[in-house]
Amino acid sequence: MISPLTKTSQQMKIIESAKDQLGCIKGVCEVISLEAIDIVNIKKLERLDEQIGCKMIGRKYNVGIRKVLSSDVVLSFVVNKEYDWPLNTIKIYHKGKMIGEDSQDQNVIKQFSERNDSFVMGNIIFYDRESLKNSDTDDPACMIVTEQPCPQLSPFRGISDAVIGIPSSYTHDYLQLKIYADQKHMLGSFLVGFNIDQKASGSLPIEDIHFSRNQKGMSCQLPL
Repeated sequence: MISPLTKTSQQMKIIESAKDQLGCIKGVCEVISLEAIDIVNIKKLERLDEQIGCKMIGRKYNVGIRKVLSSDVVLSFVVNKEYDWPLNTIKIYHKGKMIGEDSQDQNVIKQFSERNDSFVMGNIIFYDRESLKNSDTDDPACMIVTEQPCPQLSPFRGISDAVIGIPSSYTHDYLQLKIYADQKHMLGSFLVGFNIDQKASGSLPIEDIHFSRNQKGMSCQLPL
């Protein structure tokens, strides 16, 4: 029978190895663990962000962050301009119909900006201008911020349900202050959550949880 102390030590090794693996992703500046008080504070900030929402659009619901914050372990990493930013992370719905989403394709954005039946705000394309116009406080549109998988952690024994969430600007500012580093190169921040497989971590040989450090040039692929 494995003692609680040994089990805790093995779980800590899993967490530290996960941080090492995330740090190998191209464009990641720093990876930190979040303490219980950080989780409490971030939940408050994300709740505030959802309550304020987007005044022009309606409600906001950050699915990714909600999933991350319900995980056994929550980490954060900050990135610079070399990081491959996730694509199509925002979906906007009204009356059960998707009326808009974000895009990084400037040609597509230009195409829709020239149409009379659509509307573009930044990199968000609203395919149905009338639906946006009909959105009000009684029947608002809803912005969904989707979760992203974390393929760098998913294959490893002892880790399950690894997911990445995009935090609000409030949380981003909080994380920057917590890291207290050279912030001019930090263009964005993310939260990573995962569960620890209790059975796997309890019997995990130490040599099985050392991840390769030779993947620093590896780009983070974040498909929907």
